[in-house]
Amino acid sequence: MNRDVLHQQEKSIFVGLVLALITSVPTLALALLSGSLLLLNDVPDNLRFIFTNFLGWRILRSVRKGRLQGFDYGTDKLETLVGLVCSIAYSMTMLLLGAFAIRRLIITEPLDDTFTVIGAVSQLFIFLVQGWFWYRNKMLAKKQYSLIMEALWRSNRADSLGSLFFFIVLMLSFLFKELSWGVYIDPAVTLVVVSYSIASFIPVLVSGVSDMLDKTLQEELQLKIDRVLAVHFDDYDGFHGVRSRRAGGRVFIEVALSFNPEHHVGDISQTIASMSELIENDIPGSEARVVFIPCKEEVPKHSSVFAKKD
Repeated sequence: MNRDVLHQQEKSIFVGLVLALITSVPTLALALLSGSLLLLNDVPDNLRFIFTNFLGWRILRSVRKGRLQGFDYGTDKLETLVGLVCSIAYSMTMLLLGAFAIRRLIITEPLDDTFTVIGAVSQLFIFLVQGWFWYRNKMLAKKQYSLIMEALWRSNRADSLGSLFFFIVLMLSFLFKELSWGVYIDPAVTLVVVSYSIASFIPVLVSGVSDMLDKTLQEELQLKIDRVLAVHFDDYDGFHGVRSRRAGGRVFIEVALSFNPEHHVGDISQTIASMSELIENDIPGSEARVVFIPCKEEVPKHSSVFAKKD
């Protein structure tokens, strides 16, 4: 684990978090003063960005300082629960915003020209800033694999392209304000964005509920562990099953093996370390542990049926 890279990743997330906090109030003010529902849509997005960045920063900081040791299920479960609640709140906000957009299509209201242009310029600025974070965080994710950084640079990409789209729409609303249909651009596009956001968050909500439940490993991950067992087939004497647990973005894997009492402790330790490393390399985001079981009775190696976890 490269702690220098971890520190760079942590710093990048923290800077993004600070910028999001600084721009949250001006974003809300511009949305209210311009009367643009599209800019108002940016407010819950910004809050979501702040929340996810805070969690990411907290996790990376804990990893770098060595606070996350062993199978820490509770922390990840709590973060998943909080994330699920926030996702539900975000979806409800989007539904409310969609209702405002429908109302605006029926009862039209003109936008404030000055603040609409200022809002458009601010979106162009956000496009440039998020574009820079998109590039930087993607490079940092390549230096050292991290589920957090992978998710973050994709979020930066979506926010960057979304801001560019908002800039174009706001400028069109301003340029075509004199036309009879120009007043419908902002609420119509807002309704499309809201619909897309809700549709995008459905898998997130399903995934959040799934993460709160205990599930055994998927078959493809089981096969990867089977391959590791095959590589070390001659190094252990009995297989006693695998227990797995998902918590947030991490996978915890526990392999139970027994060894011949005549084996040296050093050889057993080397086997355990090698197997753990192979499993963690084959399954990104995993944390593997090989548990030593006293060799009371022989357990056939070919009976590698994956045990359900508690």
